[in-house]
Amino acid sequence: MGQSLFCDLSKAFDYVHHDTLLEKLKFYGISGNANKLINSYLTNRYQRVKIKDNHYINYCSDWDNVKQGVPQGSVLGPLLFLLYINDLPDTINDMSSPVHFADDTNIICSHQDINVLNDKIERVLQKINKWLQANLLILNLKKKKKLFTFLPNTLKLYKFA
Repeated sequence: MGQSLFCDLSKAFDYVHHDTLLEKLKFYGISGNANKLINSYLTNRYQRVKIKDNHYINYCSDWDNVKQGVPQGSVLGPLLFLLYINDLPDTINDMSSPVHFADDTNIICSHQDINVLNDKIERVLQKINKWLQANLLILNLKKKKKLFTFLPNTLKLYKFA
C-alpha cells in the first residue's frame, strides 16, 4: 500500500536565496573564482515588466533590483535552482522515494500497515516543511495537491487543501 504526494513550490525560481545558494555551491566544490563568478551573475541584476496592449502599445514598470532568485529564461537559472534543491531528497530518503522535476517534487511513501504509512507521511511532511523553511522556499497552496492511495488493482484519488 502506498501514497504519493505532489508538491509544487511557489515562485520557486524567484525565492532562491543567493547566499544559501553560494554556500551550497561551495559544498559541491564550486568555490573560489567560479563561486565569485556566479555571485557576480546573481547580484546587481535589474528587471522590469513590459506588457503590450491590444493596440500594440508598450507599457513598462520601473526597473527594480533583483535581490533573490535565479534568472529565468537562461540556461544557468534552472541548473542553479536544481543545485539549490538538490539536498531536499536527502532529508526524506529514509522514509520515502522523492522525485524532482523542475520545481515540482513528488514523494512516494509505502508500507503494508496503513497506520504506519500515515505516520510515515506525517513525518515526511514535517521534514519537508522544516527543509523549506530553512531554505526560504514555500509550497504553492493555491494549486491543488493530490494524495493517491494505491492498493493492488485499485487507485483512489483524494484532494486536500
